[in-house]
Amino acid sequence: MRGATGLLVVLLFWALLSRRHHPLILPSPGETFKAMRGLWQSGSLWVNIIITLRRTLLGYSLALLAGTILALLLKASPFWQDFFRPIITVIQIIPPVVWVVFAVIWFGIAADLTPVFLIFIVTFPIIFINIFSGLDSIDSRLVEMARVYRCSRRKIITGIYFPGLVPHLVSAISVGISFAWKSTIFAEYIGSNSGVGFALSMANSNLETEKLFAWTLILVLFMLVFEYGLLQALERRVTGWSTDEERE
Repeated sequence: MRGATGLLVVLLFWALLSRRHHPLILPSPGETFKAMRGLWQSGSLWVNIIITLRRTLLGYSLALLAGTILALLLKASPFWQDFFRPIITVIQIIPPVVWVVFAVIWFGIAADLTPVFLIFIVTFPIIFINIFSGLDSIDSRLVEMARVYRCSRRKIITGIYFPGLVPHLVSAISVGISFAWKSTIFAEYIGSNSGVGFALSMANSNLETEKLFAWTLILVLFMLVFEYGLLQALERRVTGWSTDEERE
């Protein structure tokens, strides 16, 4: 209830402020919603969202797979930990704008390669660090004790490893998907000819501020639905499942 009240206050403030400025600078909520309706009716809204969502899921799935596998491999080898950690740190500290420039140089204004590359390179360190931290937090004495009592491999994984990894895995998914979505929009804005980011770029170039605000509002609504409708439900379900396994 308080969250909805806060949004209404922002909407009211926006409406009042828009009366003092030209629509080219700050369109009103009514003009923005009208632009959103136009995007819906033209079909460009869902076409661009699907393109952006497909790229996001592709790049993020690759990063999730690679980050998880590398964390598992490095956990068992101190030598490779020392070898790869500086490389991952360097990847993480290079700004995304540098990576997207490199991607445009290497891949051009490609359909998918530039956004997918940026998503992967931005989210891979996040996933790796979270999964590795989760593995590092697992008490090795519990694992040894389970082996002494001849617990099955499945029981060790579901009863010790999985409950220990769940908070870190959920954190990696939640934070990573947010970065992935933003990276897709950014890459499409700079180096693509389709998707939501490209639509934002076109609206900005054509001085269609109402469309710029409309796309921004769509992005905000989409991420709110994704965060509160999917990610939090997934977190509750997975955490509940791991708790049940731990009790058994």
